[in-house]
Amino acid sequence: MLFNKNEIKLHYTLAESEDGFNNLILIHDNGMSSRIFDTEINFYSTYFNTVTFDMTAHGKSPNVTDFDNYWTMNASAILKICEKLKINKASIIGTGTGSMVAMNMALIKPGFVKSIIAESFPGISPDEAYIEHLISFREKIHHSDLKNKYLMCNGSKWEKILKEDTEMQIDFAERGGSFIHGSLEDINCPILLTGSYGYDLLPDIEQRISKAAESLKKCQIHFFSSGKYPTFLSKNDEFRALSLNYIME
Repeated sequence: MLFNKNEIKLHYTLAESEDGFNNLILIHDNGMSSRIFDTEINFYSTYFNTVTFDMTAHGKSPNVTDFDNYWTMNASAILKICEKLKINKASIIGTGTGSMVAMNMALIKPGFVKSIIAESFPGISPDEAYIEHLISFREKIHHSDLKNKYLMCNGSKWEKILKEDTEMQIDFAERGGSFIHGSLEDINCPILLTGSYGYDLLPDIEQRISKAAESLKKCQIHFFSSGKYPTFLSKNDEFRALSLNYIME
């Protein structure tokens, strides 16, 4: 389904649980789409009303070219969709920069977000090292197993989406932009930051997570012993157990 708000359209999928009480939102990383959660929505919808979204210019959501902050724009649009769906409170799992969308949602509408799991957390801003890691990682996709995941997420346009998204993030970084429109200290909900040692996407993820944790009021950290991007798939059984226990506390 598509939702239109001030010319911003987002595609979303809702899988309702039998009890219909608790809500969970899954937000993908830039460059992917909600299809990365195809296997996970079946699992989580056993316990929660589960909603997945395609961020702007990804999956089935059309492009928007006039915006200041991509992650704040998508956060606002998702909140409007949830209002339409009469979802008043939800936990969120965001992977990669999807976790930034989740944190922006907590800043825009604090009472809405019950808790956040920020998987593969990239830090609060696209600094020079982040951009270098992003470019290097995406250049290797053509020669790795990840190519099939990106193809599954965005079809034949996956290379175009990655190219334009990389250019957008480089431009955003050069303008001194921050993923977070506000301060981490103002987020009141509990947040679990997860990563893995020896991570292929962000080799310095330990430092990024530790730095962010210093500013968060209600924060826990969990590192997996190893794992490739995205961790929620490469460490699937462990991540499912961890996330379920955390969200249902």
